[in-house]
Amino acid sequence: MPRERPIRLPNPLWWVAGPSRSVPFSKEQRAVRPLPSRVRQGGIALMLVIWGLTLLVVIALSLTLTQRTEIALSANQVESARFRTLAEAATAYTALHYLTPAAEADQGQETAWLPDGQTRTWSFAGHTLLLQVFDESARYDLNQVPHETLRRLLTVLGVEDAEADALAARIIDWRDPDEQRLLNGAEDPDYRQAGRPFGAKDAPFETVEELKQVLGMTPEIYALLAPEVSVDGGSLQPNERFASAAVLATLRGISLEEAFELIAERNQTQRESGARSLDRGGPVYRLRVSIQTGGSNRRIEILFQLIVGQDPPYHVIWRRYDLFLGQFREGGDEELSHAG
Repeated sequence: MPRERPIRLPNPLWWVAGPSRSVPFSKEQRAVRPLPSRVRQGGIALMLVIWGLTLLVVIALSLTLTQRTEIALSANQVESARFRTLAEAATAYTALHYLTPAAEADQGQETAWLPDGQTRTWSFAGHTLLLQVFDESARYDLNQVPHETLRRLLTVLGVEDAEADALAARIIDWRDPDEQRLLNGAEDPDYRQAGRPFGAKDAPFETVEELKQVLGMTPEIYALLAPEVSVDGGSLQPNERFASAAVLATLRGISLEEAFELIAERNQTQRESGARSLDRGGPVYRLRVSIQTGGSNRRIEILFQLIVGQDPPYHVIWRRYDLFLGQFREGGDEELSHAG
């Protein structure tokens, strides 16, 4: 009999030692045949390159964003510094104007520049600024105004009678040195009961912003009251010639509408050429400076006092910065951010 040739089966561990060369690969075996080591190494290298490029792109984008942020911050700081420098120049210009006799200061102007809040355009160093000046003596002195006057002022501003009476009493209790509670007022026990352990100050107001700490004061009422009072140059009897409608209505016991009519007549008279020899208030003035820059309005409010014979002839009491307002508006005090 012819000798039978042995059949060699494929090595079950062909993926380790490789299949027997005596038996060819089937289609299924060829389909799962592992790639050569050189091809596998090339695929891993490609993945590493892709990951490396991705990481480099992320780093580049991060650096670009950081650089843009730093550039924007630097530009904002430059604009802020430029605006503050312009505001200092505007302060000097305004002080010089009110130190100069009215007939000379307003020469060549159509109307007299009075401290009643009218807006004046001033160009300096290639920039155009909007200036408003207010006579500080046309506001009530927050540390002197009596309870009844405060109540009337709050009522004129639209506060309900009962709330106006209570809030006026609490303002007095905040500033008086004793601990005796006025009718509807508030002293230390009332503050503690309301969860405010600091109690009433029992000392004069140092800033108008302290009104926010008075028990019962709301943001809405504060926004109405703050522009009408002052702790630097205010008066027990405000100057009617430059007073706001609310102050004028409180002084004369008239309605707010009647006060607006009186102010319109007053301003028309005072701005005529024959009124330029009139006293222009002072010596403490509040100056608001606004400029359109970088797509937004920047504003600063400066309180200064004229001092004849001093160099410079004025003293800045404080500055308030409100640099990013949507528009230049006439009323409202901002937070005290810097004392000059």
